Amino acid sequence: MRIVIDTNALVAARWAPRGSASRLLDLCTGGQVTVLLTPEIERENRAILRKVKSSEPFWKRLEQLYSNALPVEPGPRITVSEDPADNKFLECAVAGKADYIISSDRHLLDHDGYTGIRICKAWKFLEENPSLSG
Repeated sequence: MRIVIDTNALVAARWAPRGSASRLLDLCTGGQVTVLLTPEIERENRAILRKVKSSEPFWKRLEQLYSNALPVEPGPRITVSEDPADNKFLECAVAGKADYIISSDRHLLDHDGYTGIRICKAWKFLEENPSLSG
């Protein structure tokens, strides 16, 4: 299973350590799910998570996520989202042949899916894939 994680899902994992986004992060760091990552997404993640003062244990989880991630070079620019900053997640997902984009951003969620890629919140992903969480 290949997924792209929007930065807002990582922020949610930071602030709700027992929430669905944190459980998703555990699946990613444990290797049950393959995370697709572009340099642009990683830069955004790091910048935003520095601003929210992430803890050392959380940074260790994030570094594990990055070391397990599959690097992706995005293909052609996509201009679907009302918020141009969200298009990088779609570009990564298309180039990496993702199954899901995990996000809580309404601009992405409004699409529900894109070229066969499911777009949903972390809790919905976990609900749709119960075998992943054991």
